[in-house]
Parts: sequence; C-alpha cells; structure tokens
Amino acid sequence: MRKTTLLLLSGVFAVSAFGGAVQADQGADKGPGLFQRADKDGDGFVTKLEFADSRAGMFKKIDANGDAVLDQDELTKAREAFHQKMGKPMPQGDAPEGKKRHSFMQRADANEDGKISSEEFTAAGEKMFARLDDNGDGKLAKDEMPKRRKHQQDQPPAQ
Repeated sequence: MRKTTLLLLSGVFAVSAFGGAVQADQGADKGPGLFQRADKDGDGFVTKLEFADSRAGMFKKIDANGDAVLDQDELTKAREAFHQKMGKPMPQGDAPEGKKRHSFMQRADANEDGKISSEEFTAAGEKMFARLDDNGDGKLAKDEMPKRRKHQQDQPPAQ
C-alpha cells in the first residue's frame, strides 16, 4: 500500500520522482530510464548522492527560463513532456472518490510563494529518498522502487 501511494503521488510529477523511474526503465525503446541514468557507477543501486545529483540535473532541465526557481508553468511543461515521451495521455478530470490529489507544487513549495527553489526541490528529494529507502541502507535498489499494478497500467497516472 505504501509503495502504491508513493507511486500515485510521484505520478503528479513523474519527472522528479523515482516512482516514474521503473516505468521509464521498462520502456526500452525510449532509451535508458531514470534509475539507470541516476546509477552513475552502474552498480545496480542509486546512492543518496547519485539521487541528489540526478535531481539537481532535473531541476536545471525543468527551469526553462533559468531563474533558479520552478513555477507552475515550468512544472506543467515538464509533466507534459514526460507524458509525451512515455506515450501516455495527460490525466484529466478529478481524483477518484475519496482520494485527494496534491500537486507537486503544494508538496514542495514550503514557503508557499508559488515557486519551488532549488533548496525546496532538494528537501522534497531528500524526503522522497527516505520514503523509498525501505531498508534504510542509504541506497535504492530497483526492487525498492514502486511498481504499477497490472490493473493500473491501463489507467492514466494520478494527477
């Protein structure tokens, strides 16, 4: 249940979440997935440092205007690009009954100024790493990554 919840939350902003890494890794025709790209030394694990380095690169890529903060427009464009790369439609509509969706902006924007600074982005990444590191060994194995259930694969990811 915990991993499924993490996947749904990370689906909001899959570009920044490793929940999308497994999904991206499964698309062999789309090149190396996020997990493989983050695993710089190729040992099959993503260390906290590799994870942080990967997210720093993501931040720079998403920050289209180079102002050192992410705004909602940049997040939306990054999300659209991810869905297009994965060949999946953007989710539409409201959350299912009884489920509340929180956008990445709501979760990461600690000072609620409508922008995500690199510090806020880093803090969100540290929280995510801690949640994903099931055994607390300071590194992520591919089997610690959330996996989509078969019945969810036909449905668009949560928004």
